[in-house]
Amino acid sequence: MAFLDHEGGADYPYPRNVVFEAIIAAIPRVGGMEIQSADELSGRIVAKAGVSPMSWGENIPIEVSESAPGHTCVRITSTPKTGALFGGAFDLGKNRKNIERILTALSESLRNVPFTAVPFAARDSRSEVAERLVKLKDLADKGLVTAAEFEKRKAEILSEL
Repeated sequence: MAFLDHEGGADYPYPRNVVFEAIIAAIPRVGGMEIQSADELSGRIVAKAGVSPMSWGENIPIEVSESAPGHTCVRITSTPKTGALFGGAFDLGKNRKNIERILTALSESLRNVPFTAVPFAARDSRSEVAERLVKLKDLADKGLVTAAEFEKRKAEILSEL
């Protein structure tokens, strides 16, 4: 991040592709902004804001990444199109406000998307599965679970991966 840049971001309880599409839909609704480029594979969007009485314009790179299964992190940087010597240092807070305007428009877009909780199995980490298998094996070793029950439960646990 450079001296004149502003940064902001948020985490959303939605899959990455849903958040990416919501940003694409939200940016044109933010006055004075347009999408310059978008690459869903890399999770990168570049928006731009034009010249206004308060700014010489700005480039706005946006990074969209999965922070956890079913959760997405959005990071936005606002960079003035001109350097400090040409008025870039005097945006009067417009660049910071533009970040907040994008995040607000994104949240509004996502409010219309039904929330789908990530199934428990998707949240279950490999270490939790391993712990469950160890406990099951311990029950079998103590004779509290038959060999057939052990194999059945083991298959159920492994199917959750």
